[in-house]
Amino acid sequence: MGGTGSVGRVFCWRGMRIAVFATVLMLAAPADPAPRAPWLLFPIDVRRFDRVSSPFGLRRLGGHRRLHRGVDLVAPPGSWVVAAREGRVTDAGRARACGWYVTVQHENGWRTVYCHLRSDPRQRGISEGVYVPAMGIVGEVGSTGHSTGPHLHFSLLDYRGEARDPLPALYTPEETLRVLKRMGLAK
Repeated sequence: MGGTGSVGRVFCWRGMRIAVFATVLMLAAPADPAPRAPWLLFPIDVRRFDRVSSPFGLRRLGGHRRLHRGVDLVAPPGSWVVAAREGRVTDAGRARACGWYVTVQHENGWRTVYCHLRSDPRQRGISEGVYVPAMGIVGEVGSTGHSTGPHLHFSLLDYRGEARDPLPALYTPEETLRVLKRMGLAK
């Protein structure tokens, strides 16, 4: 009887250790580490979009290879810049390289950043804590900050704040237009 009790305790102890390890793994992992693509609507007026002028990834800037932490989407100045998904504004203002910008946090912990806006987004009421719906206007295409011409620099940051290539997460302009038509937001 003593042997069976010992085996029971040892088995119980090992089972508890495995359960604790599994719980630690679940707490350390994000709820949605890599949302299924695509999950973001196109962030500028799709009827005015021209091209991607600079993709995500390493490129030569000022004689050094640096990570371009987003994609540059070219459109005429003044074209609407819209939230790619609903969320809450966590930051809005001006930065040296980014110019006028807005950062939106989404329910999955990921953030989208919209740079080189034409003017201060806070003048539109887009400021920290404000809820923006998907396709809600957050600004207009501009050329503020370090910019070579009018475009939107669009970044996607994961739940750890690391930059990810936003193109795989984006619906194409054509797909976005189809979604908007289904929602009754476009003709």
